Amino acid sequence: MSVRKMLLASAMLFSAAGAVQAQDIAPPGCVYGAPHENAPQELSQFAFLVGDYKIGLHKWLGEAWSPPQPGVTARWNGWYGLGGMAIVDEWFSPDPAQNPDATRGINVRMYDEEAGEWDMMWVATGAHQVQDLRARVIDGVLTMWQVYPERPDFKAEFLIEDADRWSRITYAKDENGEWVKTFMLSASRIPCEDKKD
Repeated sequence: MSVRKMLLASAMLFSAAGAVQAQDIAPPGCVYGAPHENAPQELSQFAFLVGDYKIGLHKWLGEAWSPPQPGVTARWNGWYGLGGMAIVDEWFSPDPAQNPDATRGINVRMYDEEAGEWDMMWVATGAHQVQDLRARVIDGVLTMWQVYPERPDFKAEFLIEDADRWSRITYAKDENGEWVKTFMLSASRIPCEDKKD
């Protein structure tokens, strides 16, 4: 096979792969609301969740993160809810474009100014139980833990890379009671196309 034919075949393969990949995710919602004028200033701490994101799933290998798990990506979508007083976000695994009955969950995040921390309620299909979570900035990192049901061996940290990428790193306690990384969810924004009226 000539070099030209090989390049043409490769280009067609990459083009077909791109078309399949584009169909692997549902289109973004692109209607995210806005913060209420009286919302706590701290609402901006979780504002990075607002938008539509495809998620890469990584496992901690002791020295580095694994490549993303193969297959269809998970999905995380966020918007301003309760009239802009809270941030609401949904999780789908896998993306609903792949399975309309995908496992899913929803979180409502509200900042408690009196306690100086976030109150969050999470409920998901399959779990049939509301989880009570909290978060606050600890040593400069937005850190989350679970209050109910009690889960003392869990915490997660959110790291913002830029306006379109962030990650959530989950930790568990080892046999010595030390926090160790377990999984990372890496989020990449799904851009909204310009809409014409």
